[in-house]
Amino acid sequence: MDSSIQAFLSWIRINNVPSQHTDAQAVDFLNHMRGDTLLHTFDSIAEAVGNTPMIKLCRLGRASGHTLLAKCEFMNPGGSVKDRIAFYMVDQARQDGRLRPGQLIVEATGGNTGIGLALAARLSGNELLCVMPEKVGKEKVRMMEVLGAQTLVVPGGKPLSDPLHFINQAKRIAAERGGWFVDQFENADNLDAHYKFTGPEIWEQTNGKIDVFVAGIGTGGTLLGAGKYLKEKNPAVQLVLADPVGSMLSDWQAGTEPHPSSYLVEGIGQDFLPGLVDLKLIDRAIQITDAESIETTKSLLEKEALFVGGSSGCIVAAAIQYCEEQTEEGLTVVAVLPSTGRLYLNTIFNSEWLLNHLSPTS
Repeated sequence: MDSSIQAFLSWIRINNVPSQHTDAQAVDFLNHMRGDTLLHTFDSIAEAVGNTPMIKLCRLGRASGHTLLAKCEFMNPGGSVKDRIAFYMVDQARQDGRLRPGQLIVEATGGNTGIGLALAARLSGNELLCVMPEKVGKEKVRMMEVLGAQTLVVPGGKPLSDPLHFINQAKRIAAERGGWFVDQFENADNLDAHYKFTGPEIWEQTNGKIDVFVAGIGTGGTLLGAGKYLKEKNPAVQLVLADPVGSMLSDWQAGTEPHPSSYLVEGIGQDFLPGLVDLKLIDRAIQITDAESIETTKSLLEKEALFVGGSSGCIVAAAIQYCEEQTEEGLTVVAVLPSTGRLYLNTIFNSEWLLNHLSPTS
């Protein structure tokens, strides 16, 4: 053991620095940081998707009496949890022949799935067309274009029964141009990706001691795919839906009359029930206002140095509220942080934009 490592271990002991690690683990860590350890190399960026870190929210979760953990999906190569399903759906479609070499890929997206698909399409050699509602931030649209995707932004606010709904428009274009329609809202590979990978990762990272899993629903893949795996391992695990006020999902889950309205948070919440969603698997739904989501998003940056998007704020706010409601202590609660904050610099991280869009009652 060289002198620098010996000095480091001595400093830990002299200063009574608390550590759950052995000297051997500390040595491995130092060697890794110095570059002495040969790291695993991947053949492509597709292999770098997943295995995201789990970080304890020591400051935001301190007062709750529970362990609040963040599953950092924003650290995927494309900046969001949607990389998981994008690469997996393309891979599965290529294997079973649904996607042919050179065939156009078409998808209806809120942005992040399109970014993941753009990366996957680069590797597969297929062209990609992303259809999205006008609510999607300009940064996401620009990102998809830079990555090589064609984009089509259409008016939002249409019911799913309307041919002009962005999903129906994407489906029509795929049929007209002989493309493969990904259909993330109905594609079973979406659930499968989270059941096979996200769920097992969370189980291993918590050593099987997870009590509550909190996520939003855009398509339902994360909460219900990973959640299904976690409940199979331990039926007592609670699945909690974090839902923006204005979304209809929490009302449907509670069996009450929906009161839909517009909301600012992107990527989660719906005005229709995606085909992948089985509401019976969800134990609790918590509604979070735009103001609460944005405030918590900024707190994640200020207190935990986690630079994430508004959906992460919504999910963590719901996780904190769930913890505060419990009479027992000592639960382990995992909250998903779906996307990076880099795509929201002109929206929720822009004070002028907030003044124009966030009403006092939001």
